[in-house]
Amino acid sequence: METDTFTRETKTCSASWPRAPQSTLCATDRLELVYDVYTSVKRHHRPRATNINLVFLHGSGMSRVVWEYYLPRLVAADPGGNYALHKIMLIDQVNHGDSAVRNRGYLGTDFNWIDGARDVLKIASLELGGNGNEPALNVAVGHSMGGFQALACDVLQPYLFHLLILIEPVVITRQATSGGRPGAPPGSPQIPENLYNSLLSKTCDRFADESQYVKYMKNDSFFTNAHAQILQDIIDFERTKAPGDDKSVRTKMEQTQNLLCYMNIQSFASFLISNVKFVAKRTIHIVGARSNWCPPENQLFLQKTLQNYHLDVIPGGSHLVNVEAPDLIIGKINHHIREFVLTSPLQSSRGPHLSLDERTAKFNQAFESFENSTLIKTSKPKL
Repeated sequence: METDTFTRETKTCSASWPRAPQSTLCATDRLELVYDVYTSVKRHHRPRATNINLVFLHGSGMSRVVWEYYLPRLVAADPGGNYALHKIMLIDQVNHGDSAVRNRGYLGTDFNWIDGARDVLKIASLELGGNGNEPALNVAVGHSMGGFQALACDVLQPYLFHLLILIEPVVITRQATSGGRPGAPPGSPQIPENLYNSLLSKTCDRFADESQYVKYMKNDSFFTNAHAQILQDIIDFERTKAPGDDKSVRTKMEQTQNLLCYMNIQSFASFLISNVKFVAKRTIHIVGARSNWCPPENQLFLQKTLQNYHLDVIPGGSHLVNVEAPDLIIGKINHHIREFVLTSPLQSSRGPHLSLDERTAKFNQAFESFENSTLIKTSKPKL
């Protein structure tokens, strides 16, 4: 991103607490989050331009770096001046990327995606909730796990985001054909063995040397078909020195934590499934036409349940369409933001400086208006 357009600041904050049981090794452990904030240095846009804040949420096994390719292409998206990007936030979940490095030795066996949504809300409140912030439309963009978390954010805090853009969100997953482990209680963590073994081969985290690491990432990881620049960004970002041997390389995310992203979903998915009906925001559901990561029931459920649902299909796209065809997704994001801005004008959150007497008068006027609109006449004036 152009340094004369945006400033970048990498920040750290404490993760939300309390968290799900077993999310940390010890009950007294506390986790941290690492995230980037890009803030526009241009204070004066066209008079009619709407300020936009973007929060990007990555999928399982990824990190905030997968979105960096998007940023300059989003900034230059609206030459008509209908909107201007004000703040952009890229977040590493607690067991991903730089957050995983800071939390090494503290992470437990329960990575609950709902906790991840609460982490997003905490960061958003820190960055967007100040009195000095300009009025803006807040947009959440989430892929896979991040799509789940964007929906969960709106369930937990329905007044923060104005528009949700979900890229291949995972809500309903494939179940083991055998019907699960005998005697396992409903909602307990379970994963089909064939999926688990496939994930093992795709999530290696330790390598003898640099050449083995690069070869694996390019040929055997989940990212073999990723856009060349995004793949290189991932390779450069995830690389870290393994303890001991000078030549060995490891990824920032541990394989066990990668696996836990998939192993735990059955224990918390029911929360979102039960509450997604309350999401009233315009919700864009971007799917890859040839994606089979989720069963068909996933799309059908969202289409049937979300109150303001809009489907957008990417021809030939897979589940990883955000890293494999980023330019198509960038075009979709730009289109849907522009369409939303043109059809949903922002109500200014700025008000004049009022004295206490003026505020009292303002409240009394508002109460009288509300009273008149809600009061129903009855035959008896008293109970």
